[in-house]
Amino acid sequence: MKSLNDPRTMKAFIFNVLLCLFLICCSCNALAVDLGVLGQVYPIQETDLLTFIQKRIEVMQKDGQWTALQNQFRDRVASFADRPQPVFNISKTTEAKSWDFDPSIMVPYDLKDFKGTVFVQAGTRVNPLERITLHNALLFFDADDHDQVVWADTTNKKLSGHTKLILVQGSIQAEEKHFAKQIYFDQEGRLTSHFHIQHVPAMVLQEGTHLKIKEVVP
Repeated sequence: MKSLNDPRTMKAFIFNVLLCLFLICCSCNALAVDLGVLGQVYPIQETDLLTFIQKRIEVMQKDGQWTALQNQFRDRVASFADRPQPVFNISKTTEAKSWDFDPSIMVPYDLKDFKGTVFVQAGTRVNPLERITLHNALLFFDADDHDQVVWADTTNKKLSGHTKLILVQGSIQAEEKHFAKQIYFDQEGRLTSHFHIQHVPAMVLQEGTHLKIKEVVP
């Protein structure tokens, strides 16, 4: 290998470097060729979402779609309010049974009065039935089952109307008209799950400091 100190070698090296730079510049210019315009070009514009919605509503209002949509929504809300989703995993009672239910709860934190004085300490087990009395029995039934409605009607009269009528299925309005009193619905089965009720009709009433739960054959 010849040394760069040799004048002829130095000239050859410089020539090769200049040649490489020339080729690189030619390649860059070739890649920057203007190919012109292919088709029509439009400026990029983003439609405001609120404006789009407002225009859509205006169109629907003019052709009557908006009013129809409001009526459908109102009817669905009214229908759901009258007949909520039935409670699942609840069947008609075919065998009577009863059991006791302890409503006691464990207080998770200190209960204090307005002065900050603790009147119930955390970890204390409290039975609310030691201090209060349930004056109404809870009657659970399926209002779409005639036999269960008859049972609820008969039981309600026996207890002189001291009942809370709770549906697991059926029309609230129809039963309020029939019983002439307020009707409740066990939304999402929260009460029946809490009391471990699996069949209806069923009744929950107080006996001393516990609750007696009965699944009754109508």
